[in-house]
Amino acid sequence: MENKDSNISGFAEVFFGKLKEQSFTIILMVGMLIYQNKVFNDQLTRYENIVDQKQQYIDKLIEEQRQRSILREQYLMQQRDTYVDDLIKNTHR
Repeated sequence: MENKDSNISGFAEVFFGKLKEQSFTIILMVGMLIYQNKVFNDQLTRYENIVDQKQQYIDKLIEEQRQRSILREQYLMQQRDTYVDDLIKNTHR
């Protein structure tokens, strides 16, 4: 009987010992997953900020180009009108 009790006791000790080892491994893995998730979210936020900054820069360049095009168009229309007015004046003389 004593041998059987010691076997059960030995089995229980081994079982709980292994359970403790596995619990530590599981806790360690969960901790690593939480850390990786935090790092991933930080990188994602940083990349989103970079993309937003670049999009704002692109929008600014496009707006500047549009303004230059509008000014160029107005200048050319003014030149055309001046040329046409000069032609009209010269033909009436």
